[in-house]
Amino acid sequence: MPSGGAGYWSEVPVSVRFDKPQALPKFCPGSVPNEKFRLFDKLVAPPAECDACACEPSEGTCEGGPPQTIEIRAATCAEGAAVSLPFSGPAGWDGSCTSSNGLPAGASCGGELCAQSVRASALPGPTSESCAPTNAVPSFTTEREWKLGALACMANTNDDTCGESAIKRYCVADPGPEWLYCVHGKGVMEPCPDNYNFERHEMYPEEPIDDRGCEACECGAPVGSGCMGSLRLYSDGACSLEFENASLASTGEKCTDILPPGRAIGAKAVTDVTYFHGTCSSSGGAPKGSASPNKSSAITFCCRRSNWIVE
Repeated sequence: MPSGGAGYWSEVPVSVRFDKPQALPKFCPGSVPNEKFRLFDKLVAPPAECDACACEPSEGTCEGGPPQTIEIRAATCAEGAAVSLPFSGPAGWDGSCTSSNGLPAGASCGGELCAQSVRASALPGPTSESCAPTNAVPSFTTEREWKLGALACMANTNDDTCGESAIKRYCVADPGPEWLYCVHGKGVMEPCPDNYNFERHEMYPEEPIDDRGCEACECGAPVGSGCMGSLRLYSDGACSLEFENASLASTGEKCTDILPPGRAIGAKAVTDVTYFHGTCSSSGGAPKGSASPNKSSAITFCCRRSNWIVE
């Protein structure tokens, strides 16, 4: 029976084999057929392996209206400085058909035909832009391995007292030299009883406390996005005789040559303003958390060496 040492220890020793988990027998030996514990120690649990974060294409709105300025130039787009006439819409213009600042055919600007090109500033950029993560939290995998296992087996003790007082000794089965006689206690206990101090082990259930995972994914500001639309030019003032449909974008101004030069530009409209997607850089997704043995469910073994003598 255990003697000395603090704490409550089981009086009847069990037979325990300590080995790599995969090397432990599936069943207890016939001399000690009842499995009492199958526990583990020396946990190896690397951080979670997180899938890379990614972002969906950006989303946004284009509500800034038409270009801030439009002008008719008395020169082609390839030429530099030139006389220009304002061709923007009225105050508060929303891009719908307007004959404001229209120009008749053959209009002259300092001896040059006025209507040789039309230049528009960039469209207003998008608003309310953002990218959503493909997954708010990335998928991940975890691995764990216990390097040490313990199989504790027991049988009914023999009724005799081995010739001495039952207060001091029990007769127990002896399954072999790989097995130790151990008393056990719940929790992390020390010191060991004086007569069970050959080895001491803290062993744990197979399921550890595991909160491993990944940080949330985040997306940066959109890049490469913008607004695009069409600048439509008409010969008449009612927007019924279209002669030019030029593309516009928020990425830069647009100049369009007028053919033939000097023709009438009676009206204009800015239509089909839409958002085009950009991309966002991703961040986050780093491993977090850890896995550790469940100390609250620990079993402490204090053991005597085997009585077997192996030559």
